[in-house]
Amino acid sequence: MQPHRGSTLGLGLALGLALGLAGACTKREITPGINGGPMTKMGSDRYVRKAIRSSNEGVILLPSEKAERVYELPRLTEIAHALRDPAALCFLSRAIETLEPAPDDERGFAGVPEGQVKIRVRIAPSGEVVRTEVLESGFKDESMPPCVQKAIERQVFPTNKGGVNHFVDVVYWVSLGMQADVHTEAYRQQLERERIAAGVRAKPCLQGRTPAGKYHIAALNLVNRDGLTMINRIDAQSLPEEVRSCVARAFRDLQMPRQPDAFVRPVLAAVDVEVGGGEGGITVDGEEWLRLIELEERVRADERARALRGGDAVDGSADADASDGAADLGPTAPDEDVGATDDTAPVDDTAPADDAAPADRPRGDPGKGGLKLELGPRQRGAGG
Repeated sequence: MQPHRGSTLGLGLALGLALGLAGACTKREITPGINGGPMTKMGSDRYVRKAIRSSNEGVILLPSEKAERVYELPRLTEIAHALRDPAALCFLSRAIETLEPAPDDERGFAGVPEGQVKIRVRIAPSGEVVRTEVLESGFKDESMPPCVQKAIERQVFPTNKGGVNHFVDVVYWVSLGMQADVHTEAYRQQLERERIAAGVRAKPCLQGRTPAGKYHIAALNLVNRDGLTMINRIDAQSLPEEVRSCVARAFRDLQMPRQPDAFVRPVLAAVDVEVGGGEGGITVDGEEWLRLIELEERVRADERARALRGGDAVDGSADADASDGAADLGPTAPDEDVGATDDTAPVDDTAPADDAAPADRPRGDPGKGGLKLELGPRQRGAGG
């Protein structure tokens, strides 16, 4: 399938792959014999089928009997893990071009470049890949196996002192997987907010750069298990290329709910924008609704803050009542300004004194300030 005309791809993959894909599934990089003794072809095939059924993506290395005696199994396992990110990049780069909405499909999308491939890798004594050969492929998208081959050819394997080449079979599989939360009300509400907010962020992209009129902007974002966009596409043929690139960046900040067991989740986000002529400005359909929702949330937050301050005021009144009968011991030194720093300007002694008694300082709010710890998701075992 040809790439979309009038679409822009937003690439933000390096960190997204490292954080969002590695560890997204159970550990699926392994070599035969790790449990003792070589694995038969029937046994290895059975293991591969089981692994494919139990996870959405992964890499398995199947060394030959001679290679198994030469290469250390832990090192081959590390290589299998290292191959997951470049192989996943092949999937993402292709999926963002080929995915299309398909209401009749249970996943909601057609054109998914999913499948499995088994590639034989010939390795020189120096550890460099001499040649790769596709043994079996279940990919309908013909561009996927060559992309995975190139990723494998860039990989360096351990050296061996035997002076002969060895081969290792690499199995890679990937699928979109089921989207567990897309039919929930919480997901729909979050998507509604995020798509409108993205349209509002895209306003500066259109200001002074597009003629007056109505525009429909459709975005496809591929997000990771943490709900962060790894790559996205903007379909808006009526917009100039540079405007689409800007809009793609605005939609890339879209944040969806976390789904720990997910691999890649496609998210469709579309907005209607009207660009007024002259001083008419730009309006996004739904932005008034979003403004009211955010206003209500701020009001509720302010009410909670006032409730906390009200509790402090009660404590302050009790302290004042307790000090009513205290003896007058003369003037006390003024309280230090808690906001003062070493850079504060010196006090001007010539300035006239303020006759008015200083107002009581409000007590500090114990609910404010403090250190906010960013507690990320618990690290899971690497694998696919």
